[in-house]
Amino acid sequence: MTVIPNFIMRSESSRTIYEVEVFCTVEEGEFNMTLNPTIRPNRDMNSQTILPFATHSEFSPYITTIGLYNEDGELLIIGKLGQPVKKPLHSDITFVIRFDM
Repeated sequence: MTVIPNFIMRSESSRTIYEVEVFCTVEEGEFNMTLNPTIRPNRDMNSQTILPFATHSEFSPYITTIGLYNEDGELLIIGKLGQPVKKPLHSDITFVIRFDM
């Protein structure tokens, strides 16, 4: 309660907030390429050529962003990681995405 001379103000409010938790598993053979333009000559995203360092069998990109889509393929949520995570070459990785609605 806030009291100001000659005025009294009261307020009450409630709002239900739902927390959603989604587990996103990236399996061993999935998402092994990057959209980063630095893997293409002259950083040209229209180029079909990929620089040699990105064609090596041990190349593994870093994960920086996760998108959640609905059944119709529409992007619903974009999550940015606090720091990049190197995608493991020979194992799965699971991310837990939490957001409020």
